[in-house]
Amino acid sequence: MIIWLASYPKSGNTWMRLFLKTYLSPGMQKINLKESINISRSFVEDKSFPSDEIIEKCNINFTNFNEIAKNWETMQDYINLNNRTNYIKTHNALCTINGDKFTTEKNTSGAIYIVRDPRDVVISYSNYLGESIEDTINLMMESDRGEEGEYKNQKYVRSILGTWSDNYNSWKSFKSLNFLIVKYEDMLRNPESTFMKVLKYLEQLGELNVDKEKLSFAISETSFQNLQKQEKISGFKENLSNKPFFRQGLAGTWKKELKPDFQKKIENKFYNEMEELKYL
Repeated sequence: MIIWLASYPKSGNTWMRLFLKTYLSPGMQKINLKESINISRSFVEDKSFPSDEIIEKCNINFTNFNEIAKNWETMQDYINLNNRTNYIKTHNALCTINGDKFTTEKNTSGAIYIVRDPRDVVISYSNYLGESIEDTINLMMESDRGEEGEYKNQKYVRSILGTWSDNYNSWKSFKSLNFLIVKYEDMLRNPESTFMKVLKYLEQLGELNVDKEKLSFAISETSFQNLQKQEKISGFKENLSNKPFFRQGLAGTWKKELKPDFQKKIENKFYNEMEELKYL
């Protein structure tokens, strides 16, 4: 069955996945800095769903997003043929398109949604996309915003993000299954208690046993400073830009880097969700 690691882009999904990869690896193996974060070390999938490989194996017309949406469950059926827990990354909103749901309890046993202050998201996302802050804010406010993939040298729409608030609200409303919301800021400020909460959630699902020694080890191995060091030495294959993926790893940089009118635009648009999450 699938456990989703879901988020809007640049919200801490990669950090969460690397933590789980390290925790779920046999023993407590230190990361080899020459191989580092690019090595698959467990059942945590690096590539965003749907991956190029699964699209090819299921023979899906990837040039038509409606065909991708129509086959969401078919692709998940295929993934689950391995009869194990699959931790799958996605930025897709938990939506329904033409009657086709992104996922159901047929293929999904749980979900961890990572959320981050949109004022910080826009700075990190702008840097990653190579777009201006203003253009990136506008992108974050587009309900039909999609995420691009590239397959056989052809770009295509891999997933539908929605606005920042669309994305968050869609997963928050996942009532049919037990799920967990984790704030990026808590991962930074209180890693031990936050990642312990993640492990206890997975323990509830029957996926693992909590080991405090392994928890401390995984937190240490995947500290932001360690990840930055690894990226400098061996790069990071998930980074499609020419800028560092692990840029700052801070909370609240918007206070210095975001113009007041941009702050206000984001706060006005996402007021309800930001207040609910105590960002305001």
